[in-house]
Amino acid sequence: MASDQPRWWQPVIDACPEDALALEAAAGQQHRFVQLDTLATRLLTAALHGQPTVSVVRSTGPQAADHVEVLGLSSQEKAWCAETFGVPEQQRRGAWYLPQKLSLNAGAVNLPRLVRERPAHALTLAADDSAGVSLVDGAADAVLLWAVLVPLFETLIEPIRVRAAGPGKTTDDQRQLWSGIEERYRLLGIAGDVLDAFRFGGGWHRLDRHGQQHARLRLLDALAAVDPLQLVTRHRILQLQALMAGFAKKSKTGTALARRVVTRALQPVVSGYYAGDWLATLNYLQAPPHPDEEVITALPEPRLYVGMSAQAADMAAEAGIPEDEIHAMLAAFLGGPTSLSPVEERVAALRDWWTAFDQAHAAQKPGMRPLWGLVDDNIMAFSWQDEHGFTQQLYRQALPASVNEQVDRLWQSVTLQRHAKSLVSNPRPHQLMAEALGPALEFWHGVALTAWFVCEGPYSRAPLSGVADYYSRTLTALTAAGCPVPPDLFEELRIAEQHLGPEEMIVKERTELPVDTAIGAFTMTSTISAGSRREGFERARDIITRHRRAWTERYLNTYLQQRWRTALEGVAQAHHRFVAAKGRPPTLIQFAQFATAAANQWTGGDLGALYTAIGEPAPAQQLHPARLLPGDGYDVAQRVYTALGGTTVDNDLRMNQPEEARRQWQLSRLAVESLRYLQLHEALGQPPTGKQFGSSRLAWPWPGEETEGWPLFQHTLAALTNTSPPASEPAAGTAEAAPRLLDNTKHVLAKGANAPLRTESVAVRLITTGVPVDVSAVLLTSHGKVRSDHDLVFYHHPHHDGVRTSGDTVTADLPHVPDDVHTVAVITSIDLEAQPTASFDQNTTWHVEVTQPAGGGLAFTPAPFVSGETVTIAMEIYRHGSGWKVRAVGQGYDSGLAGLAADYGINVEP
Repeated sequence: MASDQPRWWQPVIDACPEDALALEAAAGQQHRFVQLDTLATRLLTAALHGQPTVSVVRSTGPQAADHVEVLGLSSQEKAWCAETFGVPEQQRRGAWYLPQKLSLNAGAVNLPRLVRERPAHALTLAADDSAGVSLVDGAADAVLLWAVLVPLFETLIEPIRVRAAGPGKTTDDQRQLWSGIEERYRLLGIAGDVLDAFRFGGGWHRLDRHGQQHARLRLLDALAAVDPLQLVTRHRILQLQALMAGFAKKSKTGTALARRVVTRALQPVVSGYYAGDWLATLNYLQAPPHPDEEVITALPEPRLYVGMSAQAADMAAEAGIPEDEIHAMLAAFLGGPTSLSPVEERVAALRDWWTAFDQAHAAQKPGMRPLWGLVDDNIMAFSWQDEHGFTQQLYRQALPASVNEQVDRLWQSVTLQRHAKSLVSNPRPHQLMAEALGPALEFWHGVALTAWFVCEGPYSRAPLSGVADYYSRTLTALTAAGCPVPPDLFEELRIAEQHLGPEEMIVKERTELPVDTAIGAFTMTSTISAGSRREGFERARDIITRHRRAWTERYLNTYLQQRWRTALEGVAQAHHRFVAAKGRPPTLIQFAQFATAAANQWTGGDLGALYTAIGEPAPAQQLHPARLLPGDGYDVAQRVYTALGGTTVDNDLRMNQPEEARRQWQLSRLAVESLRYLQLHEALGQPPTGKQFGSSRLAWPWPGEETEGWPLFQHTLAALTNTSPPASEPAAGTAEAAPRLLDNTKHVLAKGANAPLRTESVAVRLITTGVPVDVSAVLLTSHGKVRSDHDLVFYHHPHHDGVRTSGDTVTADLPHVPDDVHTVAVITSIDLEAQPTASFDQNTTWHVEVTQPAGGGLAFTPAPFVSGETVTIAMEIYRHGSGWKVRAVGQGYDSGLAGLAADYGINVEP
């Protein structure tokens, strides 16, 4: 701290909860938590005695959010919670870090009641109470749960949860785990003997199911016997001690900015105990705000620069200049050949496509092929023959060539979220166009197909009288967009269904066999049917066409405007939230995390054009690499399938050679994935490695599996695209040439070199020059991904599964690293919030020293970085056979921690 005067809370950091609360009371700071402590105490008491505490209402549809409600609140408590925990209220106090969506373990709060009421199924029912909640619409109860109640209950029920999850990997793992649980219970003032049946070595495995249920009940009774106010206040002060420690670490030379202190782990603490108010937090800590601290109480309204070409005449008249000059200026502003924005171009194309789509359905007659395939809905089939009417890429045959060419041109490129520096080829432009049209296309195409399959067969998933229920999700979305489908349609379809003809069996195969018997000759006929049909399609078609055209006339323009405006305003708001939370605009990579979907649908993947549309300057321009996808993605995938040995799978092959049919399906999956491979090749400027592509996720139908299939796959694609085949990657499990185990001398490693380690503790120290850096570690599986977010070890989470960080050093206790951890990556990163313009270069470098207790050492110094890297993977400690090795990596990221986290599968805020 800059001031030499001690603050009341400094001794609190290392005090026991009882002493910490006494120091807080002596400083006159306890009063600010009285109302929250009282509410949490009452809810905890009710829950431990078996009363319902949280209600979870499930949503329908993949994008819909669940709803949670804290039960038993009085009207005064509800009003207080709305003011304290409501998202708009917290944001007005500066809490722009609140995520738009939360995953809540509400089952932790309900588990005590479930253990008492449904002991045999409590854990399963509690697991079902996890909720995906949107915070866009307020959701005060969700914030109360996320910030206060769920952390409290998760701590209290941890013994039950751990025992339900089963034993840990090793004896040491279990001892360490239960040691942590016992310490947390001790700090909360809970007697240690309540864990006798649960703790490691306590005989849990000897209890039958009934005995385990009784043990859980006894634990709940023991918790209910403890003063609940004590549990609540001690848990609170433990949370606040973490905040104090984080504040002290970041404020050594004066009060730090909020965005430096309030890490993801501390965001619930500030929201829960200070209502999201950083100034209230500083008041509690008796610290002045940073001179540059700015508390943003409201975000700017989104301003969209779309549709200006239609105003060119008025603008020219007002400015007194020719209209052509206005159009030229707009074209220069938009960076395109005309004054039409990319969004306007796509809206016009969607109108043209809709007209052709409508005409195709209106002209449909019995005896024609079904229109299943008119819309590209993510079905790509090579290995099977369809017998139910699906025609792949039917739009190529059924729609005018000019309409298809427009779609091919406008949706031909996309941005990959994890590789946003480049625009790459889009192998499925018609699928992306369909996504832009959204629920309107899903409903009107779907209901027309339903009418066809009800009437013309072979079968339908819903009757005409049931389409309102079957398409309820899309109908709800259209109503929410202000473009509802009138209920008269469904009533007319119900009546039309009553006038359909009787069901007629569709005969697939008919066989007649003459039979001679003693009493005479006759013919035995056998038939194989393939569903049924009913006369009356034209009537249902005309009803749907009339209503579709009426809806189009009334709503299509409004609907299309709502689609692009909602997408672009969402991006603009996310941009404003980022600036409010971080104090700086996002980098291009960070912008892509929330802007890619909108850019791909409305600006051809061009992030720069999307920046222009929302009125923000682009921090960098995207690259436009040469296209590697030669033509239509379907054709490319079909050629890959054939080149890999794919053939058509018919019923005979399915029935008589199921293993070969499965192999053909796996080949077709690889053919589809080849399109993603080529996109990555374009984005990276070179063929992706197996790790970058995720080859281990796929099935490789060759005797040597991935070892044999991966090189064949790569060389097939190189041949099809006329590119050089990639250098061979070492096959899994091959031995690497390596020096001897660390001896008492010091070895210098070159980049990419490796050396064996003794299976003991190993310390990796980062020595840096220039700006300060943070050192962290990431625990990775054999697939190169984390098992959970806990596998990121850093100063707020300094030890995990045998790996710990301390200052500039990462230490891995190799005998105690779990078996499912294959690699420990040592990371060094510049704090961009403290040094927003810094990067690793000639003046900001690092050097690594690796040591083990038995002696010897390794050193690695990478060449200076030159591409604006702010995060680097310094070293990797990895398993090799039955032992361990260390590799000098020196790989940099100019996309910040977000880029590295995305590669490792860590869930971080953009």
